[in-house]
Amino acid sequence: MNGAPGLPYWGILGVLVLTTAAAAVMRLAHGVIEGGILLAIAWAWGIGQLRAGKLRATLLQDSVVQLTETVDRWAAGDLEARVYLDQEDPLDSLAHGMNRVAEVLMERTRDLGQDKERLETILSSMANGIIIFSHSLTVMLINQAASRLFEIQEPNPQGRYILEIIRDTGLTDAIETVTSQGVTVTTDWSPAENDNVVVECTIAPLYQPMGGPGAVLVARDVSSQRQVNRLRQDFVANVSHELQTPLTVIKGFTETLLDDPDFERQPRFLELINEEANRMSRLVDDLLALSRLEHHSLPVRWQAVDVTLLVKGIVTKLTGRAAEQGLGLVNQLPAHLPVVWGDPDLLSELLMNLIANAIQYTPEGGRVTLDSLVDPAGEMVAIRVADTGIGIPQSDLSRIFERFYRVDRARSRASGGTGLGLAIVKHIIELHHGRIEVKSTVGQGSEFTVWLSTRERREA
Repeated sequence: MNGAPGLPYWGILGVLVLTTAAAAVMRLAHGVIEGGILLAIAWAWGIGQLRAGKLRATLLQDSVVQLTETVDRWAAGDLEARVYLDQEDPLDSLAHGMNRVAEVLMERTRDLGQDKERLETILSSMANGIIIFSHSLTVMLINQAASRLFEIQEPNPQGRYILEIIRDTGLTDAIETVTSQGVTVTTDWSPAENDNVVVECTIAPLYQPMGGPGAVLVARDVSSQRQVNRLRQDFVANVSHELQTPLTVIKGFTETLLDDPDFERQPRFLELINEEANRMSRLVDDLLALSRLEHHSLPVRWQAVDVTLLVKGIVTKLTGRAAEQGLGLVNQLPAHLPVVWGDPDLLSELLMNLIANAIQYTPEGGRVTLDSLVDPAGEMVAIRVADTGIGIPQSDLSRIFERFYRVDRARSRASGGTGLGLAIVKHIIELHHGRIEVKSTVGQGSEFTVWLSTRERREA
């Protein structure tokens, strides 16, 4: 309740009292001078109070402006701004309180920043992908693993709708089910152009204080696991199939002989039973050898091996088989090659499998040729087995080293093969730290090149 800008109530009251007193004195005889003095004091008092009020108003206004500017700087993120007022300023205690609040905010902000950095570090280092969605299915948070797993090219996917970054309606439907029903859903995702990649997605509801429930998606690459499971299932099925045929033959012929011991074809039946039993024995032997190679439990006798002599011995053993099929088996290896380091028995089995396969898949009138290569540094020696056989389709080249995989199943079974030869070759090569290269054209033949190290090695 001010009488004039900057003039407080008690200032107005003082002026009124002095003015009233001056008027009363001036009514007295000879009181004009005293009354004038009182009137002058009243005006001086009023002017002084008015000036003091204006000064206080100006100081208060400056303090308010400073407080407002400081709050604006805090809102802009500058929490280091402070308010400094005179101790006599009535707003000084408020300024001290605001400065304390700023210090607390700075500490809390620093803690939140550290927590955010830790969270980002954890998320970026995770192998699993993490995506957090809002209730409207927009991305709130995503880590690098998720961008890699879902092949997201968008540099900043936050705030984008899911279908804008992952074009899969099945995944979108799963997330909508989670946000609308509050249930956890597990589903698989694969790129449209590559079914061999499988990403397992576990989506759970994420309850938020505002905007309705969102969802958190945890993704992991299970391609290798699914492939291993598929290979395991195929392996069991293949072993069962490979054993079923000889067992059926043995069982049928045995029952026939038991029913009629004097059966005139008894010798032939016994011969077939023996062949099928040998076939089963070879299969079991190959399975055991493959298992020992995979688990590195097979003892390896490391020594210098003369591959020229090794190949010469194998050619001697297989020349008769090649001649029976009307094939030419040509050994073009030079008399002297650098020795390689390895186990002679395992290397012999490796080359025996390759050469026998070449003979097996080459029709009558064809040829199997053996020659060698030496790399310029002299650190690797290659044995090349080339045939003019049926060849391997390009679509099968990546699978020929799988267990029981056959390009021509009828021909392989007719020759008594187990379907494990090339799988064994692959593991022997890996055990010797070598490599194998394959080139093939359907109808023209195949070429297998085995590279072996000349460096001395004492253990696998």
